[in-house]
Amino acid sequence: MNTEAGKSSQKKKPKVGIPRALHYYRYFPFWKKILEELGAEIVLSPPTNKKIVTVGVQHGFGELCIPMKIYYGHVMHLIEHYPDLDFIFVPRYVSEVNEAFFCPKFLSLPDVVKILPDVPKILHFEVNVKEFPVNIAAIDLGKQLGVGRSKSLEAYEHARQYFHKYKKFLRKGAPVNHALKLVRMGKPFKLPKRQIDGELRLLLIGHEYNLFDTYINLDFQKKLRERDVEVLTKENLPESIYNIPVVVNKKLKNYWRHEEEIMQVCRHFMTKGREEIDGIIFLISFACGPDSIISELIMRDMKVVGIPYLALIMDEHSGEAGMLTRIESFVEMIKRKKKKLKAEAEIQQEEKIQEANIF
Repeated sequence: MNTEAGKSSQKKKPKVGIPRALHYYRYFPFWKKILEELGAEIVLSPPTNKKIVTVGVQHGFGELCIPMKIYYGHVMHLIEHYPDLDFIFVPRYVSEVNEAFFCPKFLSLPDVVKILPDVPKILHFEVNVKEFPVNIAAIDLGKQLGVGRSKSLEAYEHARQYFHKYKKFLRKGAPVNHALKLVRMGKPFKLPKRQIDGELRLLLIGHEYNLFDTYINLDFQKKLRERDVEVLTKENLPESIYNIPVVVNKKLKNYWRHEEEIMQVCRHFMTKGREEIDGIIFLISFACGPDSIISELIMRDMKVVGIPYLALIMDEHSGEAGMLTRIESFVEMIKRKKKKLKAEAEIQQEEKIQEANIF
């Protein structure tokens, strides 16, 4: 029996840790597909919890936003609980389109993570379309895992197609956390049986890691649903909304990728989609500079068109009681406004009928 042949045929899969934070909520389906196609075994950190936040805050300096601190906590969890990891996957997202950049903190993420204590080797994947196409990054990713060019390009194409199906599923109305659960379990995309229709329909905007990490946002969407609110996020909207850039004025152009998407969504509901929602809630991380700027712009625009708007700022000290109070006040205000407008419309209709009867 050829033992060497047996060993090579059962080559150990490289074990790759993925922190369940930051871009996980946006790109995990693509990552999972391409890494598995390249022969890696994926180890995912658990959902955010108190210990992960505490450890992340200890390793992050004060000026960092809470999502970055949480990311450090997830990395440290993987290091502590999976000492046999071959890599930790820390992609560097610079630019996904030629017209915009990602947050500078994301650009430096691999460089910062590698100085954390006892961190394993970083598995790099740089997306920077201003410099090179994504398939070049896929070839480099495969090289780090011992996979050749042809196989890497094939893995990239399969991952790209799978990610396209995932986004199409979201645009059908699938909740992001439901879709991510199906991805993790390797199940086909299927909408949940229970579709939620509420008395109100609110647009929830913000970065994916703020909207869908249920620990740091105190399960915000559940709290809205409990108050008879249907929640809509930008992931559920038509792709055409994002085709035309937002021009604030001749001197100011938004060049942050995520903030541009948020502004494009708001523009849609200020114009064509005005009657589709009853209000907007913006979840913002404390110390996020780009979000604080566009929040001011959005607030002014919503005031002009008369759409109720609420901005909630989150950090590691956010309390449930204060958030609940603001949610309840905002929802009740909109409900009262709708009832008032409905009553006024009924009176006007009645007056028209009476006038018609007179003549």
